[in-house]
Amino acid sequence: MFTMRTEHRFNPPIACVASPRAFTRVAAVILFVLVQLIFMTAATAKPMTIVLIGGETRAGVPAQHAWADGIVQIERLINSSPQFAGREVHVKAFPGGFPADLTALEDADTVLLYFSGIPRHPLADAAHRKVFADLMARGVGLISLHQSFTVPADSSDIPFAEWLGATRVGMVDRTSELTRVEISGASHAVGSGLKPFMLFDEFYPTITFSGRAKVTPILSAHIHVQSQGIAGNAFVFQEPSTSRVIAWAAERANGGRSVAFTGTHYLAVFDIPEIRTLLLNAVLWTARQDVPRTGATSTVPAIFPPLVEGTGPLPIPQREATLRTAAQAQRETQPWGELQWFASRALGNSTTMTVGRAIIRPGQANPVHRHPNCDEILQVRSGHIMHKIGDREVEMHAGDIITIPQGMAHNARNIGTEDAVLDVYFSSADRVAIGEQPIGE
Repeated sequence: MFTMRTEHRFNPPIACVASPRAFTRVAAVILFVLVQLIFMTAATAKPMTIVLIGGETRAGVPAQHAWADGIVQIERLINSSPQFAGREVHVKAFPGGFPADLTALEDADTVLLYFSGIPRHPLADAAHRKVFADLMARGVGLISLHQSFTVPADSSDIPFAEWLGATRVGMVDRTSELTRVEISGASHAVGSGLKPFMLFDEFYPTITFSGRAKVTPILSAHIHVQSQGIAGNAFVFQEPSTSRVIAWAAERANGGRSVAFTGTHYLAVFDIPEIRTLLLNAVLWTARQDVPRTGATSTVPAIFPPLVEGTGPLPIPQREATLRTAAQAQRETQPWGELQWFASRALGNSTTMTVGRAIIRPGQANPVHRHPNCDEILQVRSGHIMHKIGDREVEMHAGDIITIPQGMAHNARNIGTEDAVLDVYFSSADRVAIGEQPIGE
């Protein structure tokens, strides 16, 4: 940093009028110093680090509690937002859960949680909770979506009341309905650019707020209590509906900032413009960045049609056929061979599947990995492999097919003398792999 010191010298009063050339020299010096300060500030500015933590998507329930897919979608929203452009932003996304190396969280400016809080909350793990408590003590931002701030009754040692300004213990009650969302916190930075809108989602009527943080309601809605009880499955449907807070911002005693939203049960909710603005505003505000008065926006195309009460996610409209030649495959070099990708959302030619090919060199094996958000079907096109799935191994030859359930650890080892070529198909256009690492990453 520059230290600017002004020296006052008193000269005899011979002449009191400075020449224009002297003023020009002084102005040039001041301009030079200002430019240097700007460059020094830019050079030393810390990038904004955003950590996104998901969890294993619930199998068999498409586009609901799709934690891993939601993290992928949130990352896209941030990377496509014009309000994040021009900033040095580093997004660390962990769709399948907390990273094995917890030091990856240490430089976070804000952390977003989107996973199931029951039956066992990820922060019930002592190592996870210790790292997280350190982040909160440093004033790192926190965003919590849907079930992530729901803790089992025996996990009261997770201090969301302090970190988030509120918590939810057990499946006290819940409701899924279409409602008009009002903007309670329009004057708050997180409410910037928001206007009332209609939303079909699952909400939690009973939230326990505490006095440990300054809480500002951001969104509220008239909702019913449709089911309640420890498991949240006893149908009651209480009338009339009452106004409840469904999203809020909190300022912690140490200056840390937090935001929570009870919705996002459905993956389609991330397509709603107001929800996108809410989330992007929350990221900026909790990371101590300026939020534009008109709110942050995203240019990511919508995936789903709007949700309608009682229907759940609607079918995706049929699109035109898309041809992609073999030469256009996206190739990833691996230590054991190569991955080739032919169809996915990222490639722009599928909204429901990922299709690719794995080539494993003789004597090599890809690492043990799992897919937290999709099933995989693998067919041996040519070669001879030993495929390990869970705790068993199966020998496979050309033409053999194996189905690998979502979340199951597996890998393939080439036990032949030629390249093993494997065709792979995934039930999500946003395939997530935990344990797989391309060269250079």
